[in-house]
Amino acid sequence: MTKIIILSNRSFNFIHQKPPLIPHPFTLIPMPFQDNFHDFYLENRKLLTEYLETRMQLIKLTSIRSLSRTLSMLILISLISFMVLFFLLFLVIGFSWFMADRLGSASLGFLCGGGVFLLIILLCSIFRKPLFLNPLIRLFIHTSTQEEEDEDE
Repeated sequence: MTKIIILSNRSFNFIHQKPPLIPHPFTLIPMPFQDNFHDFYLENRKLLTEYLETRMQLIKLTSIRSLSRTLSMLILISLISFMVLFFLLFLVIGFSWFMADRLGSASLGFLCGGGVFLLIILLCSIFRKPLFLNPLIRLFIHTSTQEEEDEDE
């Protein structure tokens, strides 16, 4: 006969009664099951802790790699955007001087340059999603899937 640990004053006969659908926290547990589980835990405790530590290191390293790739991509995009902004600035200044020469007034020429900037801002705000947001989202998705492909190889 198996040993039975009594954890409460509630009696439970394994032979004559059906077990409840939701067990009570103080139900009786057969002793061999507890011994087996305790032995299993003692035998595999070191292995389990090593596995968990290795898994945590892996998660940390993959997150560091993903973060570094994302940050380097953001820095590159920022630098390119800054260079394009300066290129447009000098281009519009040149256009403004050209229009000032054609119109005979510096103020009218620079007003035309301001109009070009206003047109650029208007176009960028109208086509913001297809020009900027969607390509950036695709780029970030490509970077994250590229990491998974690197791990497979």
